[in-house]
Amino acid sequence: MRVFLVRIEEQPLTVTEPAPLDLSGVTRPPPRVEAGRSLAMVRAFTRRPVWHPPVPATVPPPPLRASARTTLATVQGYVMFGASPFGAAPFGARRDRLSLAIGDVMLRYGTINYIDRDHREFEDGLRTPSFSRTILTGGMVGGWATASLGDLELDNLEGERSDLLRRVAVDGRPVEVLQPRPDGTTEVVFECTARDIVPGDDDTVRIRLRDWDYLLDKPAQTATYPDDAPPEIANRRRPFGYGPCNNVTPTRIATTVPAYQFNDGPSRALRAVYVAGIPQLPADLASVDLASSTFTLAAEPAGDVTCDFDGLVVDGVYLNTTALVIDDLAFRRGGLPATRKSVRHFERFAADMPGEVQLYVSHGEEPTVLSLIQRLLAPCGWGAFSWRGQLQVGVWKVATGSPRCLLSKAEGTLIGLQPAELPTEVYPPPWRLRGGYDRNWTPQTASQLKGDDTPGAVDPVGGPERRRWLARGQEIAEAKDEVTRDRLHLGAQDPAAVETCLADKIGCETVLQASLAHWLGNRAHYRVVPDTPPFFFDIGDEVAIQWDGHGLEGGQIGVVAEVAEGEWTELVIEV
Repeated sequence: MRVFLVRIEEQPLTVTEPAPLDLSGVTRPPPRVEAGRSLAMVRAFTRRPVWHPPVPATVPPPPLRASARTTLATVQGYVMFGASPFGAAPFGARRDRLSLAIGDVMLRYGTINYIDRDHREFEDGLRTPSFSRTILTGGMVGGWATASLGDLELDNLEGERSDLLRRVAVDGRPVEVLQPRPDGTTEVVFECTARDIVPGDDDTVRIRLRDWDYLLDKPAQTATYPDDAPPEIANRRRPFGYGPCNNVTPTRIATTVPAYQFNDGPSRALRAVYVAGIPQLPADLASVDLASSTFTLAAEPAGDVTCDFDGLVVDGVYLNTTALVIDDLAFRRGGLPATRKSVRHFERFAADMPGEVQLYVSHGEEPTVLSLIQRLLAPCGWGAFSWRGQLQVGVWKVATGSPRCLLSKAEGTLIGLQPAELPTEVYPPPWRLRGGYDRNWTPQTASQLKGDDTPGAVDPVGGPERRRWLARGQEIAEAKDEVTRDRLHLGAQDPAAVETCLADKIGCETVLQASLAHWLGNRAHYRVVPDTPPFFFDIGDEVAIQWDGHGLEGGQIGVVAEVAEGEWTELVIEV
């Protein structure tokens, strides 16, 4: 153990008596005002006025909320063991009627004991659940929505629901949250699925939930090469691509002949084949089959083989826009039923994002459907499942002027409103946005390319500009407003370039310019509490809000960016 000793020498100080002060000539501070006030001056610059969609003369009010929020839930289950009667509470049926055999069963619970018009009983014991969806993540607005579904908590004070843990399987089965109607019927307002059932805290049993995202959390490609394929690709997933894919490395599918596959399924066109960067002539190709997206070279290549092609054609339709590709990924590859598609959202998304996109997945990659959809949504798209389980996509932009309803303090449909902070990535706003386009799927160095690139020589690769493109992974487009940087927002942001799936410069610049104009448009976020039925609003809904103050006296139309449901509905609305 270390021991430290300290010695301090004491030295007596000579103390001099202070001379008396004459305070009569000392300046006094100014008197305090009646009420303490602080003043501050901040040098600012008046932001440019922006256009807000006018509120229509007639906007429908939201539906009336029931006198009390009653939440009902049904969970499909499967009885795993035995066929003997036991406590009726878990199953919401009469104790003297229930005898459970192995097989399907419907669990019904409510925040109160409730019997609907069809004599279905919802057993009391469900605690008020809370659910939320938001696209305010990572300091940005947009992308794939983050869902927080929590659990269905059931009272188990006396162990009356413990049999659920041992005898009933609920994983993967549908869950419905319902609201009672005045006529005694019930309305499904939210659908999801059960993850599992586990013991909870404070004498509860918890049914853990999951959103419909899991339906898209599966491999985007299920087709694989057979066992007798070349060892490098045996049992690996086949490549596939959408739109104009450039300088892709095709998969060699034979060892005895130089045969290659560049897409799984019919392609629109094979535009070019290269060996070590040099375009091949028609005579250099022994065969091309667009139906199977394969080609064979006439001789063994002396260098890396790449190609340009226009991707998948499904049912005669060339899939080369964001809406078409997401549709194919979600419903054909992901297996979502057509009833899960919000046709209205997809049609509007197609009009807002008409540009051509490119997406390629090689045989060495294994992305999920959801990860590819997230990639396609960049830089300003958003996607989510609605409360009723429909897939919705959109472009985050100013409201179009067609609100779903009016939330008004004067009319009693809006009972709380507070300004909310804008996400950190968009305030202070960016003065410049950059995004990638025209991707090169196989960047190549000078050592991988043949030909003479000395000045004055004939370069079979295509010249300096072509060589520069081959060395890069993606071109960069930008949209900027230097006035914002130099005069309006001296702390304006200059974020890193975003990788997109956009194919051409004009399309990329158009999207970036629209997004930049949006965030330079004096945006504001408000956290509001409407007096409406639960699960009435979804992400992307347009809503007119009217409030005393905050410049909302005359009403403004905003877009819902976040929804939280619990004892009350809470929204974050951007205007």
